[in-house]
Amino acid sequence: MTQMQTEPSKSPEQIKPDATDNLLYIVIKYKNALIAALVLVAAIGGGTAFWLNHQKAAEQEASLKLSNVAPLLDRGEYRKAIDGTQTNPGLKSISGKYGGTASGRMSSLLLANAYYALGQPDSALAVYKGISMKNRDLAAAVLAGTGACQAEKKQFAKAASAYEEASEKAENKALKAQYLVSAADNHLDSGKREKALELYKKTVADYPGSTGAALSQRALWQMSGSR
Repeated sequence: MTQMQTEPSKSPEQIKPDATDNLLYIVIKYKNALIAALVLVAAIGGGTAFWLNHQKAAEQEASLKLSNVAPLLDRGEYRKAIDGTQTNPGLKSISGKYGGTASGRMSSLLLANAYYALGQPDSALAVYKGISMKNRDLAAAVLAGTGACQAEKKQFAKAASAYEEASEKAENKALKAQYLVSAADNHLDSGKREKALELYKKTVADYPGSTGAALSQRALWQMSGSR
């Protein structure tokens, strides 16, 4: 696998908007999942109280450190978000130290997305492969991130498969449509025109009014030579 330091970086102006959109969505979605997890930890007692208290303290530490990285992500300062600053650890450090917590796993997902946004698909893929998420939309985001990296590497068939799996995994309908049209795009790039047509039509039929449906309809018009 290509080493991280040999991969070219991109300026903020070259950052892919889909990566940024994905970051923003999963952060919003994650807040509710984290609150639910902390409530569950607080509600459970008995002989596991010491372990739970330790886990809760670790989660609170990780969550606080992750919140300090958020402004860097908001500003598109992905390299600083990865490596950290003099005053705050970065995503790589948080992910490594708190991998067993919800915020640690979230840091891993954000770390992979940040690598992708910087044009380092090999580094991103290495992180994505080690992430396991119980939340279905977050698990789908991991699959979609894998697909984005494979598309970047011109592995369009693998990308299409990853996006299709992400669409099946996701619960949010807007995301299901978004991932399905991405799968169709990659099928088209891999030369599977009929499969692409099938998925574009499915997106239009199953998710009317979504951005994915609008993009699919435009693709269908272009493929038919219409406007």
